[in-house]
Amino acid sequence: MESEKTQSLLAQCDELNKQLTALLSVTSDLASELDFNALFPLIVKKITDMMNAERTSLYLLDPDQNELWTKVAEGIDTIRLPIGEGISGRVAQTGEILNVEDAWELPFFNRHFDKKNNFRTRSVLCLPIKNHAGEKIGVLQVINKKDKLRFDAQDEWFCKGLAAQVGIALENSLLHDEMKLAFKKSIQTLAATVDAKHPLTAGHSRRVTDYSMKIAKKMALPKLSQGNLYYAALLHDIGKIGISDAVLLKNGPFTPADRLEMNTHPTQTEHILNNFYFPRTLRHVPWIAACHHEKIDGTGYPRGLTGDQIPLESKIIAVADVFDALTSPRDYPKYAFGKILDYKIIPIEKSVCILKKDIGSHFDPDVIDAFLSCLPEITFDTDNAR
Repeated sequence: MESEKTQSLLAQCDELNKQLTALLSVTSDLASELDFNALFPLIVKKITDMMNAERTSLYLLDPDQNELWTKVAEGIDTIRLPIGEGISGRVAQTGEILNVEDAWELPFFNRHFDKKNNFRTRSVLCLPIKNHAGEKIGVLQVINKKDKLRFDAQDEWFCKGLAAQVGIALENSLLHDEMKLAFKKSIQTLAATVDAKHPLTAGHSRRVTDYSMKIAKKMALPKLSQGNLYYAALLHDIGKIGISDAVLLKNGPFTPADRLEMNTHPTQTEHILNNFYFPRTLRHVPWIAACHHEKIDGTGYPRGLTGDQIPLESKIIAVADVFDALTSPRDYPKYAFGKILDYKIIPIEKSVCILKKDIGSHFDPDVIDAFLSCLPEITFDTDNAR
């Protein structure tokens, strides 16, 4: 008899150790992921596997709309439901754990989603997710225990631990996303201040960024490179803040002195951005932005870099920048092939010919190829942006 009790206790300890190990593993995974879009499905998959369930749904609280919403519910489209409605809505309202053997026996359970998706919800364990301050921020719902008729007390204990870690991970991720959004909006505003100095350049930085990102995606640039490119393209002309209005807003062709002053703006861009705090992943932004007027044959400025000395991201911005300048009105004449062109918008076809003519001297051939591949999309955006 004592031997059986000992074996039973050992088995329980072994199971508890397995669950604690699994909980620590999930905690580590959740803590290492700050990207909200990646975190959502990670939570759902991990909990489904660890709880030996058929499905998991993760709902977030939207207090302004008095609703719950889910971005990922495995196998189901996005769902929004009022707080107080259904199992998750009821848990969000009361803050209490709900553990049932058959959801269809509950008078407030909505069978619509089951019927629509050819699914049968039976056992359900649903509990609130709270932040560090104890405020409800969401609901975790685990559905259909595979090896039992219902979730037991040990499942509840284990899921409480999971919910606590999910709450921390979600709060960190949402805070991270808010900071990224604030940073992005600040940079966009900063870039727009330069464009706003002159009505003919309004929207230039935004369009150059849009074109650059399309080219980058066509070239399958890594995510990290695309991040640096995005901000460098937005800020490539920030150095024009240091150019005198007499030159920057000049109505007519530049004198040699005017051109010398204007050509200092990439250096000023680099100087300004080097004094701006960028996260470690965006540390190349100042250098990329400073090189957007370099040419692969070494005749560009400010340093006369050649070929691989110029970052690929800068070569992309160079194509996008020249294309937008050609296809936008300016109050100074444009130049190509050693000739003075018109002040007005140059047609797409002629602009493309100008770009092609400078392949191997000004522009990188691979970048031009990628640009031409996405030209229909760029042209569509150009027509709708003006």
